[in-house]
Amino acid sequence: MEDNERKAPRAGNIIIAAIFIVFVIGGAAALLIGKDRAFSEMENRPLAQRPELSFKSVKEGKYSEALEEYISDQLPFKDSLVSLKTDIDRALGKSYQNGVYMIKDSSGKLRYIQKYSEDKAQIEVNVGKLRSFAEKLDIPVDLLLIPNASAFALDKLPAGAVCDDQKESIKYVGGLIGNKINYYPMDDVLSDKLDCYFLTDHHWTAEGARAAADDYLRRSGQMAEGETLAAYSGADPKDFYGTLYSKAPSGFASPDKFTYDEKLCGAVETEWVNEGKKSDSMLDRSFLEKKDKYAVYFGGNFAQIRIRTGNPGERVLVLKDSYANSAMQFLAQKYSEITMIDLRYYHMQELSVSELCSELGCDRVIMLYNMDFLNEDRNFVWLE
Repeated sequence: MEDNERKAPRAGNIIIAAIFIVFVIGGAAALLIGKDRAFSEMENRPLAQRPELSFKSVKEGKYSEALEEYISDQLPFKDSLVSLKTDIDRALGKSYQNGVYMIKDSSGKLRYIQKYSEDKAQIEVNVGKLRSFAEKLDIPVDLLLIPNASAFALDKLPAGAVCDDQKESIKYVGGLIGNKINYYPMDDVLSDKLDCYFLTDHHWTAEGARAAADDYLRRSGQMAEGETLAAYSGADPKDFYGTLYSKAPSGFASPDKFTYDEKLCGAVETEWVNEGKKSDSMLDRSFLEKKDKYAVYFGGNFAQIRIRTGNPGERVLVLKDSYANSAMQFLAQKYSEITMIDLRYYHMQELSVSELCSELGCDRVIMLYNMDFLNEDRNFVWLE
């Protein structure tokens, strides 16, 4: 009896060891035989390639470092293994992973919520830069501040979750903004509408962007009460998994449905100024076949993009983050020309932003930022 009890755990250990050995040998064989991946759609970055073996690289220790990075990047079934780890951790009660909380929404679907940690000092710096910029201009300057999904999910986070209240941050910004900037916080407009945000991505949906654009244009007097923007037609939805999913991929996550309005996005002439590229659409449809489908709008973020609509109306300068990209199909209906400036890439190339605004004969400046961006970004210095 005693011998049988000893044999049972020993047999189990042998099986586990055998599985491990098979996995190690199989993985090594796959690395040697398989073709290296150049790019990870999941991580949205280039992957390390097989390092070149040389006496010098071995002597300096560079080869072992490069080999470790290569094996980590090219590990067979890496995405599946990471997903499996996420789901095991969730089963053990760990609902916070790599900067995101995973909750069930009202429809029972898994929803990713990005943790928000308020940085009042950085908010003060950034709002101060916006205010100083606005005071140099003699045209209307409007700030549309967009809450992120966490603003409407605090009561749905697990017990003990640490996530600051964006609604309080938005109020705090209101106390700093001064008289020169017309302030349009969007927390009331999007209040408790988690469906205005993707399940697996940090961006808002086109429906959320349209609700904010409608509200802003009415409140600012640029659109009459009762007037509305052109109906949105989001045909041919594409499944995708967003940036937050990449931080903690799970086999239980449902794909988001990505839609765009072909007619609205294609009713303009678009110019990527620094790249010397023009198109008859805001869309880069190549991203429909890639993981990052939100980048269908303009192909992502660029220093300066100019949109000529052919409509009557003002010329506006838009200071923006990526939330503005999906809003342009709606705002473009009201303006003759929009110049979008992203301060992460526009570093006073030839003209400062205020000089560019004057040179273009802009009638209005619209600042469109999400709260997390205003809380963290350090590129507002390029406004000076």
